[in-house]
Amino acid sequence: MTVADVGLELVDELARQKYERPTAAELARMATHGVDLEYVRDIGARGYHLSDSKSLVRMRDHGVNPEFIESLNNAGHKNLGAEDLVRLRDHGVDGDYMADMKELGYAPANLEELVEARDHGVDASYIVALKEAGFERLSLQELRRARDHGVTRGFIQRVKARGYGNPSLEEVIRLRDRGLE
Repeated sequence: MTVADVGLELVDELARQKYERPTAAELARMATHGVDLEYVRDIGARGYHLSDSKSLVRMRDHGVNPEFIESLNNAGHKNLGAEDLVRLRDHGVDGDYMADMKELGYAPANLEELVEARDHGVDASYIVALKEAGFERLSLQELRRARDHGVTRGFIQRVKARGYGNPSLEEVIRLRDRGLE
């Protein structure tokens, strides 16, 4: 633990933030995973006082850092649980993604909707592309469905150029599924 710079200052900081008292093995695990005094202080300064060292290690292992937390705070999502932070980080939902989606009118209260949208490849550029192709007011569910079926702005433009006029999203998906190129 001395080599990893885990000392009494870290133990004192954990106690100050009301963490369960870590064992020597837990301190060694924290050290090998990069959970040091600075990380604990930075996380605590952003309002995160978790009860156990395992949560700190899990967050650190998944790339939950002070900057990521700050980006979520700035996007209006504060005081999330450790598992929520890890899930958002693992799925690429950060403050920038949230801000982009909100700017386009997609700011669901349920963060799971943003995770699902991100997992399906729905981002600001995709939404803008479909809007430019004439699909202005699609729900997140419709956007996910379109993305899953390979609907792109270019495909919509080709459909229109072949004389289909202004097809509905369902018609475009059906044409895509039937192999129209």
